[in-house]
Amino acid sequence: MAERGSSSIAALSPSDVRKGASKRTLLVVSHAMERAFADADPVTPGLVLALFQRREYFDLEASAYAALAASGNTVVVGFAGSSDGLPPGVHSVVFDEDDPRARDWVLVLVRGDHATSLVAADAFALAPGELTLQASRLFHARQTFGRTQALADAHEQLDRISGDLPAEVVQAARDHMHRSEAIPVGTAELRLSSAADHLVSSLEAGHRRATRLRGELVASMSRAEEDQLTGLANRHFLQRFLGGPDRPADLLVLLADVDGLKSVNDTYGHEAGDALLSSVAATLRERSRPTDVVVRWGGDEFIILVPDAEMGGPAALVVGERLAQAVRAAHPPAPWAHLRPSVSVGVCAVKRTVLPMAELDAALQLLKQGTKGHAALAPGAWPP
Repeated sequence: MAERGSSSIAALSPSDVRKGASKRTLLVVSHAMERAFADADPVTPGLVLALFQRREYFDLEASAYAALAASGNTVVVGFAGSSDGLPPGVHSVVFDEDDPRARDWVLVLVRGDHATSLVAADAFALAPGELTLQASRLFHARQTFGRTQALADAHEQLDRISGDLPAEVVQAARDHMHRSEAIPVGTAELRLSSAADHLVSSLEAGHRRATRLRGELVASMSRAEEDQLTGLANRHFLQRFLGGPDRPADLLVLLADVDGLKSVNDTYGHEAGDALLSSVAATLRERSRPTDVVVRWGGDEFIILVPDAEMGGPAALVVGERLAQAVRAAHPPAPWAHLRPSVSVGVCAVKRTVLPMAELDAALQLLKQGTKGHAALAPGAWPP
């Protein structure tokens, strides 16, 4: 059993986990689970236990959970954020943002002989080919329509949050689980749950194919979001991808500024400067992970989005320093191979999709005054 407060992924055996499940697929599955639960027996009460990561994500589903609570179900939700203004009958557990439980997306539904569960942990990675940041988020996930496994998940998840709930709510949840456990599992139920699990696997495979084809279509049809010199995505792509400044995000943001580009242009001409920029862009792309997003912000600046919210300041600084070191070791193609590219890199973490450009620029200015070609944390932009 996972320790209270630990991530739910610790409770999943490797053979059960679907690695790289997209948020889009998990949303489809969770909504189907909720509708089936609400429609199957709207009179008999049951247990609804859900972890949403953030209050903003719960708010998108608040009306559905208000209806479930109004029907007499025991409804328990958990998230990072405020518990103010929750629908009547919805019991909440509020996490700190750095609590491991706030990384998890969980849905457990129990009523009589009906029990399903979805247990997922944020992979802090992005699927290529998706059109927005939220749709591209990936999770390590397990989903089941099998009652035995779902009830085991129900006990596991309730144990993780029971210390933060009133005793009567915990007891009501336990009572629903015990009543379900007392009902024998029949052959028909096993066959139906197995069929449902296979349908989910097919849905995931189909979504991966659709995402790949959509990515290929976008790549072939849209040139407005591509920087013509470097082949990287441009500022227009980034603005659309982030989806607005007020969206939740768990990202490292790196701003890489090419050192001495003006001097190269003045001395050797803009053809040499373009070769230098192309060399830097290629290195940043090659040394970034496939799930990172590399963008030419404009002129001599590049932005790299790294979906890794678990990373603290020192580890994030290492990411920036490695990129700067890789650029220093690169060589533009002939006849400009004698040029030595260099970038200074500002690094910060963000919790929303507004990019702290002023703070990143401040980090770059400090580097330009001293040790160019290295990385620095943006002052005042690192979450406590």
